[in-house]
Amino acid sequence: MRSNQGDFKKIAQNPHVWLCGLLLAAMVAGVYWRVGKNEFIVWDDPYYIYENPLVASGLSWLGVGWAFVTFTASNWHPLTWLSHMLDTTLFGPTPRAAHFVNLLWYAGCVLLAFAFFMRLRASFLMAFLMAAFWGAHPLHVESVAWAAERKDLLCAFFFLAAMISYLRCAEGEKRFSYGWTTAWFVLALLSKPMAVTWPCVALLMDYWPLQRLHLGWKKLLREKLPWFVLSAAVSLLTVVAQTKSDAVKTLLDFPLGDRIANALMAYGVYIRQTLWPFDLTVFYPYPYSISATGALVSFGVLCSVTGLVFIKRQRYPYLLWGWLFYLGALFPVIGIVQVGGHAHADRYMLIPQLGLIVGGGLFVEEVLTGKKTRRLAFAAAVTIIAVFCVLTLRQVASWKNSVTLFNQNLIAAGENETAHFHLGLSYLQSGRLDLAVTHFSAALQMNPRDVTTLNNLGVAYFRMNQADLAEECFRRAIAADPQAAAPHFHLGLLKYRQGLVQEAVKQMDQAVRLNPSWQEARILREKMLSSGLREPSRPVEK
Repeated sequence: MRSNQGDFKKIAQNPHVWLCGLLLAAMVAGVYWRVGKNEFIVWDDPYYIYENPLVASGLSWLGVGWAFVTFTASNWHPLTWLSHMLDTTLFGPTPRAAHFVNLLWYAGCVLLAFAFFMRLRASFLMAFLMAAFWGAHPLHVESVAWAAERKDLLCAFFFLAAMISYLRCAEGEKRFSYGWTTAWFVLALLSKPMAVTWPCVALLMDYWPLQRLHLGWKKLLREKLPWFVLSAAVSLLTVVAQTKSDAVKTLLDFPLGDRIANALMAYGVYIRQTLWPFDLTVFYPYPYSISATGALVSFGVLCSVTGLVFIKRQRYPYLLWGWLFYLGALFPVIGIVQVGGHAHADRYMLIPQLGLIVGGGLFVEEVLTGKKTRRLAFAAAVTIIAVFCVLTLRQVASWKNSVTLFNQNLIAAGENETAHFHLGLSYLQSGRLDLAVTHFSAALQMNPRDVTTLNNLGVAYFRMNQADLAEECFRRAIAADPQAAAPHFHLGLLKYRQGLVQEAVKQMDQAVRLNPSWQEARILREKMLSSGLREPSRPVEK
């Protein structure tokens, strides 16, 4: 097997390599530049940035300590929180700054991918094409254009750095490389729990390209034991975080059979989207019914591909490497442990897609030997990358604001509760109350007992001075979940407007009891008890 790891330094000194790196950075900047004009969206961005008081106030010792102990947003990723805090310190909690910083991190990821491909068997030209394919791919727009998905970019950057560092073991700098590899891996874990697959990826690199399996599994596993311990610890923290916030769905919500079937089909969907990246969107609803035939066909295809690359492993070891990398890196988010109501998500392919690109790119480079054939293949690759750039530009435009994003979601994914809810929330915040009512009502038709939707619909009616409809929504929300504080809070405001101070105070008491840290409810309750209180000008969202 030919390897260019040993002469990597010589390759890196080639001016053409630096030119390719500049072209990659320019390509990424060109297709993503308009993210600077995009706004924050109403999904996750408020919790991660501008409505989070510790993040919005910038770096502080209190914020640093909070970042390492909080399970906010159903995850434990302290480095992600610190990154957003640093943005605020340097630029303020503005969407322009958050999006441009995401762009810089993504450009860094693409350059690291270029370096990683060169450390394998790829020539610098093929490494450039592979990195350009990855960098221009529309599947990654979600990770870049969504400010709250900074965690994807940080995790991918440090994950790639760990892979490059680990390859230095083949160059005789094992102690230095092991220390740096561990550091990069820890940073990836602190960015996003998806990095827990790293120890298995390291074992996969022992198979290829390092060819270290002759050392024996006992030794290989022993040297990676600290990494497995770290992965296990972060996995446990993630389960605790997601369980505490009720993000993990139960088997009653999503039966195990449905999860396995959806996971099998999702593996195929991600491959299709890699080759045919059309109709991409922010949310893909979980199907109401899953085709057993589709799941069996997907299972058969996955088994066939696995068997084929295993049979060909001696001749084309990178095919087995790329396929197993894809399957393994995607496994934590494939849906066996279901978090949220999506069937799959574009952002999950940022790291796993590297495996498909390594296998496909190296195979093409090896089997196409004729000059004419290579020229045709190069022209085809450039054309595909150019098409991806156009698709990415269009996809970035759909992230302009919440309204454009979720209207596009309704077109691409069809009617779904998530899109209607976030459109309703966007219109509620902008004061377009009639449209807010329309979309909240549509969301309630799909999920009639959703407390947040009922509460927000009540707020919209409250602002429209339709007191009876607002009270009905608040009371339905309380009946659906007696432990929810927000409906009591808004019902208290409504009763105060009607002059029923005693009932208003009673509802505020309930809100404070259910959410003792809600200072606004406490303040309004005290003011209601005092004399001469004027009516609040608008209801408060929570």
